[in-house]
Amino acid sequence: MRNVDELAYLPIAELAPQVERKEVSPVEIAEAVLSRIEQLNPRLKAYYTVYADELRTAARNAEQEIARGNYRGPLHGIPVGIKDIYEYGRTTCGSKPLENYVAEKQASSVNKLVENGVLIAGKTATYEFAFGFPTNKSYFKPTRNPWNLAYDSGGSSSGTASSVAAGLAYAGMGSCTGGSIRWPAQCCGIVGLKPTYGRVSRAGVYPLAWSLDHTGPLARTVTDAALMLRACAGYDPADPASANVPVPDFTAKLGRDIRGMRIGLLRSLYDSSCEGGVRVPYEAAVKEFERIGARIVEVPSITLAQQQAIEWPALFAETAAIHVDNVRNRGNEYNPHAKLYVAFGLLVSSVCYLMSARVRAQVRDELISALETTCDVLMLPTSGTPVPRIPEDSPGLSIVAEDFAIYTPIFNFTGLPAIQVPCGFDSDGLPVGFQIAGKPFDEATVCQMAFAYEQATPWHAHHPKL
Repeated sequence: MRNVDELAYLPIAELAPQVERKEVSPVEIAEAVLSRIEQLNPRLKAYYTVYADELRTAARNAEQEIARGNYRGPLHGIPVGIKDIYEYGRTTCGSKPLENYVAEKQASSVNKLVENGVLIAGKTATYEFAFGFPTNKSYFKPTRNPWNLAYDSGGSSSGTASSVAAGLAYAGMGSCTGGSIRWPAQCCGIVGLKPTYGRVSRAGVYPLAWSLDHTGPLARTVTDAALMLRACAGYDPADPASANVPVPDFTAKLGRDIRGMRIGLLRSLYDSSCEGGVRVPYEAAVKEFERIGARIVEVPSITLAQQQAIEWPALFAETAAIHVDNVRNRGNEYNPHAKLYVAFGLLVSSVCYLMSARVRAQVRDELISALETTCDVLMLPTSGTPVPRIPEDSPGLSIVAEDFAIYTPIFNFTGLPAIQVPCGFDSDGLPVGFQIAGKPFDEATVCQMAFAYEQATPWHAHHPKL
């Protein structure tokens, strides 16, 4: 029997060939994950629901399929976690009103994963309805950061990020409206891949803001994230925003030389607000890209204040439109922070909403033009502030204020694909990361650039010591 911890931390790309060659059984893998969940989830609170019996049954079935020669691909027999806003079994959305809700069907992207042989370990924790910041007083307790249990694991895909970083899943699914795949990935020191708007179906995923919502994977390596994306992407008529485009092999460019490729820095967005503890590892990453052959260029962009003026009116207004009736009828059961978001959204005027929508299109066109003429990818920090501590009380609107600098929304409201990659640690030993973004539906190039940095540095091999 292999060491449970070593097995749980193997990248999917290394584990899958062993599964295919029948050197490791899906049953052995499932037991390793369940052992770590049993040991660590009471402290981390990364899962709301664990499907232990179902996982064991699915693992035995996968083992038998592979023994018969019916190997489905690199995710066959691999346990993952699913953010608890995806319809699959018990689906709470991290909210008391839905504590006992059991979905009658499965989200489209989860169906695709299962068809590719993925095993579902459980439903992972989320901020309430993917926006209500949890505190120690919340009904569903906040997920702990595996690098330091006093700190947040990022939101709103908090449980997915924490479980993947801590070896309680090999990868997982999250959702992203303003940064909820990439920010928790940074907080937990892993990879978060937000695909192009429309690349992965949102059917069966509880909406937050329909014009901004994306779904996508979190994983410990770029390769694993690319494998997950290929397995869950594809056109789905059940999602009105789904794009009817081919699904390529997102690993096809991994390992290709990046010498001469141009990286455009969006300094205007982060230069004045990125704190030193985050800035130093980020600037070291820029220099590392130069060392391995990339060219660094400057790309004019909006400022942090302008980004917030574009993103937040749409997010707040659309959230309010979805939740206002529920808050009126069962508002006493909502997290105070979630109720505040809904109330704030009701104050967004139609003129403000439409003006932000118009500017969104302008910024998108400018970034695509830069990607077609000036650079091959864009780069900037994931956030400019350190990982926050878990608060005792609602943070109010502070997490959308300029002193909480997060640079992820620009790729939500433009819909461009973006990946978060770890690039070191701050002085408190908490992870720091950066984003690479690219042209619409060119996730392969985004992954190529991220992989080149990942392989040139040691950060993807670091794991929290729990």
